Amino acid sequence: MAATDGLWTEPESAANTDYQPIYPYNNINQTEAGHSFEMDDTPGRERVRIQHGKSGSFLEMHPNGDEVHKIYGDGYEIIAGRKNVLIKGVCNITINGDCNMHVLGNKNEQIDGDYNLLVGGNMIARASGSSGMTLISDSDMSIQSNSASDGALYMSAGDHVYVASDLQIAGAASADTISAESRINAGTGLYAGPLGTYSEGPITSLVSVTAPLATFAYASCGIMDAVLMTDTINTGIFNTHVHIGNLGHPTSPPTSEFFGV
Repeated sequence: MAATDGLWTEPESAANTDYQPIYPYNNINQTEAGHSFEMDDTPGRERVRIQHGKSGSFLEMHPNGDEVHKIYGDGYEIIAGRKNVLIKGVCNITINGDCNMHVLGNKNEQIDGDYNLLVGGNMIARASGSSGMTLISDSDMSIQSNSASDGALYMSAGDHVYVASDLQIAGAASADTISAESRINAGTGLYAGPLGTYSEGPITSLVSVTAPLATFAYASCGIMDAVLMTDTINTGIFNTHVHIGNLGHPTSPPTSEFFGV
């Protein structure tokens, strides 16, 4: 039976229960131990079979050109020189146990079509050479954990993880420290926790800087300069303060509210 989708069975011999060799077309040479060499010339069922008498291992050539080599035991093939294999069709390999391959030199694979790898268990790939591991894609590359559940993607390096192009994050980014050699752009705003925002250089805003619950700076903190600056505390003080006039009487509050300095 021909292989289909990786499932295949051993083809039946032309000499079977329903179709026995016809005398005198089948020529058999058999030894005392039961080893046999058959050359069957039965019309339409021509075949050649060499079989071991005790183990049952055999090699048989079928009328359509198929060949079955069946070993009831371990199989060994040792080639002192090169080996070249050409398969003009589908190749199906089924291993019921483990598969171990040891290549003492380099291993090169070229696949002109798609390469699909499905691992039912865990998968570990490791490169112990000095150049490490390189993955190259001539177009887009996708690395995905199980998005249907709570799958996570972990990246770890002994020194650092270097990204040589722009990094776009659709969700949130959490880090102990975020450093930028040039600047950090926030499309809809930049939020700092209870320790605030610290800068060794100037903080520039093209519109305004608002502090609804605190003052911008104390006198000892340096110089503040802004075209338009408001904060809740200073605004409240300005809008409610009064002055003592020349006659010693308090004046009224400011006629206009604080807008900016």
